[in-house]
Amino acid sequence: MIKRRAAVVRAATLLAIFATPHQAARAEQAGAATSSPLTKFEKAPQGEAEQIAQIIDLTTQLLQMRYPEGMARRGVHPKDHGCVKATFTVNPDIPENYKVGVFATPGRKYSAWIRFSNATPFLAPDLGKGGPDSRGMAIKLIGVEGDALLNEPGAETQDFLLINLPAFAFPNVSEYLQVTKIQLAKHDDISSFFAPPLSPEKLKTAAVVKKIKQTNLGNPLESPYFSAAPFLYGADKVAKFSVTPRSAEKTPVPENPSTNYLREAMKKSLDPAIGKPAIFDFKVQLRNDDSLPVEDATAEWPETTAPPQNVATIEIDPQNFDNPLQVTECEHMAFTPWHGLTAHQPIGGINRLRRGVYIASSKFRSQPKEPTGFPKWPW
Repeated sequence: MIKRRAAVVRAATLLAIFATPHQAARAEQAGAATSSPLTKFEKAPQGEAEQIAQIIDLTTQLLQMRYPEGMARRGVHPKDHGCVKATFTVNPDIPENYKVGVFATPGRKYSAWIRFSNATPFLAPDLGKGGPDSRGMAIKLIGVEGDALLNEPGAETQDFLLINLPAFAFPNVSEYLQVTKIQLAKHDDISSFFAPPLSPEKLKTAAVVKKIKQTNLGNPLESPYFSAAPFLYGADKVAKFSVTPRSAEKTPVPENPSTNYLREAMKKSLDPAIGKPAIFDFKVQLRNDDSLPVEDATAEWPETTAPPQNVATIEIDPQNFDNPLQVTECEHMAFTPWHGLTAHQPIGGINRLRRGVYIASSKFRSQPKEPTGFPKWPW
């Protein structure tokens, strides 16, 4: 497998020398997507690297379609409900076999940015006509020490990207390629993806989407969040991550929710005058059974088989996160599960896909261009 991946990289390099600019860019993307050797826990299907390169190219076209004028937003989770400063503390009593990577030192504190977000393609109302959407919690630890996955300038960081269900919507790269093609062809209308008859893989996606539509949320600070996809936990272990709020409060969804009702709920909870800290437990599920899937991102790991272990505490103090400076600072950040230590390397097909796609999205968003008109906002 490693030989095949090396061959793809060499071919990409040769193609980049003799190809057109567009072909060279595709070749570079294929090389970037395959630059990390597979771990012993992974098994990539034939042709996956080429599929990833296609998705990277299609993602750039999607961003061009969505944002022909003005500033491009993120390719996924473009709308934030709030970007807050937080403290991430490794638990003093963390068990010995969980002292890995950023969790190696009991009591260690990290400053962190946390971005709560919505997965709609555009900056749409928090609750659209189609019902709830997937919600996200992206955590960026600052001042991390150790061997980093990406050779990027600046301080080392560790990102954890979480969603509000324990299963990702697409099981693998092949299914994600199909839906991305439909997004571009149908202007983000993916209804034809679910046209019968549904394959076993599409049935998995349909089941996750059904759960998303049934999972309403009144306040982003009151939901659990999950990594869904797996990660290394040191050289010999695999883990999934999750975050659980300590508060049992459940803010009801307003009867007539405003466009930004989730941001409004967060502002009320974290109001500097009357708010209180939001506290979460950060948990690790260790893979202790070979039957727990690594390559299928829609598969949940039962807690009875892989019980979650509290390893850290997140505290978000009351703050005015809605000020323009903080909003702008967060909008220019890039979150990716590949920002981090080799001890927490993302694994599985969806995570291999994320490496190239997130880099391409970040580069596209940072490219300034002169406007020829006003942006086309959906609302």
